[in-house]
Amino acid sequence: MGANGPCTLLLVEDESRLRNLVAQVLKCEGYGVVEAADGREGVERFHDSGPFDLLLVDLNLPVFSGVEVCRQVRASDPDQRIMICSAAILADHERDLSLLGIGHFLTKPYRAEDLLAHIAFELAPRGRELATAPFKTRAL
Repeated sequence: MGANGPCTLLLVEDESRLRNLVAQVLKCEGYGVVEAADGREGVERFHDSGPFDLLLVDLNLPVFSGVEVCRQVRASDPDQRIMICSAAILADHERDLSLLGIGHFLTKPYRAEDLLAHIAFELAPRGRELATAPFKTRAL
C-alpha cells in the first residue's frame, strides 16, 4: 500500500499482449497501473503522473531504450524505485543501470507469481535498501 491507498505502478512495455496481461494481473492484485507502450511515453507518463511506487521497465523499447527511460527518470527523481523486466539483460545494461542505482532484474519469460514476489520485495521497506544489490531471476 502506498501512503494514500493502493500502490501505483508504471508499466513500460512495448509488447501489447504482455503489457495487457501484466496490467490485468496487477490490477487483480489491487495495484493501480499506468501503462506506456514505448520509452518516450514512459517518460511522459512519469512526468505527468509520477512519482510511482514502482516502475516496471522493459529494456528493448522503441523511441527511448529502457536504460534511457531510467536515466531520465533518475534525473527527475533519484529515489524513484525501478525494476527491470526484460528478456535481454546484457552486461552493458547491468553496468549502465548499476551506475543509476538499479540492480533489480526479472528476466522474461516470468510467471505471474514471480513478478508479484519481486514487486512485493521491491515495495517492502527492506527491499529499497537492498535494491542496489543485484537481484536476478533467470527463466528455467
